[in-house]
Order: sequence, then C-alpha cells, then structure tokens
Amino acid sequence: MRGARVPLACALLVACPAFLQADEPRHLKVALHIHSTISTGTVAPAAIAALANQAGLDAVVFTDSALRRWEYGLWPARAWIRRVVEQPSVLTFGAKRYLDTLRSLSTPELLVLPGLEAAPFYSWRRSPFDRRGGQIRGWNQHLLVFGLEDPRAIRTLPLNAFDPYQGDRGAAPYQRVIEAVTAQGGLVFWAHPETGHVGEHGPVEDYTDPYPHLLELTSGYHGFAVTYRDKLAFVEAGGVWDRLLAAYCAGRRRQPVWILGELDWRKPEEHPLDRVVTMVMASERTAEAVLRALRTGRMWVVFRIGRQAPVLHRFEARALTGHATAGIGESIAPTGPLRIQVSGRRGSPEPGQARVFLIRDGAVLQMEEVTAEEFDLVWTDDAPPARGFYRAVFQGPAGLIYTNPIFVR
Repeated sequence: MRGARVPLACALLVACPAFLQADEPRHLKVALHIHSTISTGTVAPAAIAALANQAGLDAVVFTDSALRRWEYGLWPARAWIRRVVEQPSVLTFGAKRYLDTLRSLSTPELLVLPGLEAAPFYSWRRSPFDRRGGQIRGWNQHLLVFGLEDPRAIRTLPLNAFDPYQGDRGAAPYQRVIEAVTAQGGLVFWAHPETGHVGEHGPVEDYTDPYPHLLELTSGYHGFAVTYRDKLAFVEAGGVWDRLLAAYCAGRRRQPVWILGELDWRKPEEHPLDRVVTMVMASERTAEAVLRALRTGRMWVVFRIGRQAPVLHRFEARALTGHATAGIGESIAPTGPLRIQVSGRRGSPEPGQARVFLIRDGAVLQMEEVTAEEFDLVWTDDAPPARGFYRAVFQGPAGLIYTNPIFVR
C-alpha cells in the first residue's frame, strides 16, 4: 500500500460542482429523526419545516413516536385491575392524518418525508403500585421506520405484542417489527444503539441500557443511526459495525448494514437542525429518490461541531486495470490494484488536528493529517481483498464525517 497526495488544483477540479458530469447524483442535506407536537416534540410540523428551510436543508424526515402506551395489571386479576397510560403519538393523532399532514408540507425547496419511531417492547421490573413505583425496561430500544405509505400498515405494526410481565424477550419483538415493515416495502434503521436512557413517568422509572448487541441478533433491517450523544465506539475500526459488514462480505448476512445520522430532535433549545445531517446521493430531488438512496447506502453522515461543518466531495475506488469505479454504497470487482480517493474540505477554521482515516475490513489501512482547507488524498491498494470493504472517516475540530462502505467483490 502506498500513499500519495495529488496537487491542490486537481482537488479543486474534483470538488467543484461546475465540473460534475450531468449524470452525477445530487447531494441533498437531510435531517432525520425529528419529533413534533404530534408526539414528544414541542414544535408543530409546519414550524419545523420553516426552521429546516432557514437551516438550508434539502429534506427533513419526521419520526414521531408510533405508539406511546404502557399498562400494568395486578396479578392474578390483570384483566380487571390495571393502570393504562397513553401519551400523544402517531396512532392517537391518526395514521392517515399524520401522513397527509407531513406530505402537505413538501415544497420544491424542501422535501418533507413521514417516518416513525417504533418502540416494539417493554417489560416491567416491579409493580408501579408499590411504595417505590415500577420500572419500565427497554422502552427506548427504538427502530426508525421509513417509506410506509399505507396507513393500515402503520396501524397494524406489532408494537407491544409481547407479554411485558415475562422479562426481557431478547431480539424477538424487534425482529417481528422489522419483518412487518419490510414485508410492506418499508425501511428499518436501528436508532441510537449506544444511547442509554433513564427517565420517569410519574412514579414509574423508565430505564434502557445501550443495545448495540441487538444489531447482531437481528436481521433484515437496513442500517442504524448515530447521534451526537452516542459514544461512537460502535463505528470505530473493528467495532460492531465493521463486524456486521464483514459478516455480509462473508455471506453470513443477506444485506449490508448502512449508517445514518440522526438528531432525535424535539425542540430548538437542544441543538440546531443541521447539527447532524445525512448527505444523500439522490438521482433526483424527490422523496422517492431519497428513500432509494437510504435503501442502497448512497449517503454519508456529517456531525457539525464548529461554525461550518466539514464537507466530503468524493470517496471513490477506481481499478487501475480497466475502467471500473465505485462510490459510496457501490461495489467493485477489480482484477488488480485499486486507487482510493478521499477529497473534501476541513470546515470552519477552528484550531486543532484534522485527520482522514481509510478503513479496510475493520482495520485502519491509512491515516493522514490534513492542514489545508481543501484536501484530496489518493492511495493505492496493491492487494485489495477478494471480498471486503473500504470506508472513510474524517475527524477534525469542525466536525466528523462517516461514509458508508465501498464493497469489493
């Protein structure tokens, strides 16, 4: 493996949109995992759309809570002596009304997509009627659902379908929801797997441990989302994500596992809507094209820390023998060495070290510090894997970038 830098003039030529080919995909800035007043948020959907326009976003994906309902019954008379708590959700608002409300907000300048945050299961640790109150376990192990167009498909999701009095049911409740969504053509991404939760509902404690293990115990979903609150160990070289990608390359998983950026946003005081964005490579500026890109991994994640976020211009693998190329979410079948290119911009000029990592099959293959505002790094891998993957990471004072992989077949 040898590394080389190309001249800055070449980097600018690659980066400038004026030089892109006509069939190059559009790069749309998308904010995902947004809660409105329909469920747990404090801002109405129309006002969120206005904030998204002000933030320069191209699309916003709402994920209001599908159902927020808990109950506890006293044994042995649970059918007659029980307490039920239900809070605002998509199902209390009305599934059709929810879809219609959000679709009506789309404009040529801003795409508005309806999605859901699903909580498939919870269990009780003890009775909420005793002096200490009860404890709900696992309620915040969430799935993000996109692309369900039929209100009936939302109403019939198997939420809270397992007995909450029998303790932890492992992956089964989540697998059932994943299968129900994908059977309807929808997309499923695990939400904030590294984020635990401790809260209260009156006298009842709401407790959830981080749950990255569930991603290895379930299948058929499309990926996972990361938020600024996560520890991000999940996406470190050799972590859970790399193990999932390696399992796909080895034929032990049917489909890749993609990464998304999520906000888990409820009010403007938390953070701006462009704090974490998913940059989507869409064939056109439509909701359908955004969903296709999410399904096929044609996106990368940007965390903004400074005033201006870092920018990725290009992550590409090119065969030195022949003319094959592959970008984010795509595959390449080289017969010899590969040239890997990562180009972009550091973002706002806060002092501090900025580095680009090239990861191959879960190990850091190359790392290079970048000092110039624009960077264009080119490395050659003389012995690419027969079946494997590359992904790129940018870390700097202005923010973070995580790409989805390029696969080698």
